[in-house]
Amino acid sequence: MNSLSMKVLMNNAWKIARNGQKRFGGKVTDYLAEAMKIAWKLYKELKAKKGGRIAAIAPWFIRKTFGHESMVQQIGVSTYNVKKETAKAYLIEAVAHEGGINIVNTFWAPKSVCI
Repeated sequence: MNSLSMKVLMNNAWKIARNGQKRFGGKVTDYLAEAMKIAWKLYKELKAKKGGRIAAIAPWFIRKTFGHESMVQQIGVSTYNVKKETAKAYLIEAVAHEGGINIVNTFWAPKSVCI
């Protein structure tokens, strides 16, 4: 798990804990342990749904690489297959299913932008 994944996971846990505090009262830290379990479970479910190794790719990287906002949407709903891996990057095959057609995009992405 890279630092971006951990940051996203912890941010989600704190959001869940704050929601618990607003809803039931008390201190945010009272809810943090259970919120971390929930956030971890959601992260693992998303990773499994997206293909197993990558849960998401930073939207700014997709915008920079493909140059269009519709690609951010399309890549975001795709399943990710890691074809090759180097020390610093993945060769990702993103498969989107739209209208009965598989749309395949293959690109290199640094591990630092993959969650």
